[in-house]
Amino acid sequence: MIAIRPMLNRDISDVAAIYRQPSCVYNSLHTPFMSEDDWNERVRYYGNNMQALVAEIGGQVIGQCCLIQLHNEPRRRHVASLGVVVSEEWRKQGVAKALLTEVLDICDSWLGVHRIELEVFADNLPAISLYRSLGFVEEGLCRDFALRDGEYANALIMSRVKGA
Repeated sequence: MIAIRPMLNRDISDVAAIYRQPSCVYNSLHTPFMSEDDWNERVRYYGNNMQALVAEIGGQVIGQCCLIQLHNEPRRRHVASLGVVVSEEWRKQGVAKALLTEVLDICDSWLGVHRIELEVFADNLPAISLYRSLGFVEEGLCRDFALRDGEYANALIMSRVKGA
């Protein structure tokens, strides 16, 4: 059974290891060798503006989801940015959906987040399908959004607006 809980300091090495997996690097904006120190710095930088959850089975961290509230712009305090990753061997088993379902409930019930935004590479069809199933809609295409494995890749901007 998948357990969802807050990410703890002890989880940072497991989360960093997941993000170093080839397909996770390929489908995220992280670099191939993001270290535990990099993750610790990221957690310190965002502080209370970041809600980080992990998914675990049998004590093993198999996925992570981060929600970052954009409090630095007063007129966008109702907005958060979202990212999710699942270890390669645990894909297509409901892990990402479980993480996202929890974080959406936190947004709706506890944080007052009205709009959740994300970017997803345009060729990441499984992720796009999952986001659509959870109420996210495509808002636009960003051409040459990011350098990925030596080539520029397009991304979709998607959002979920509460009650829309």
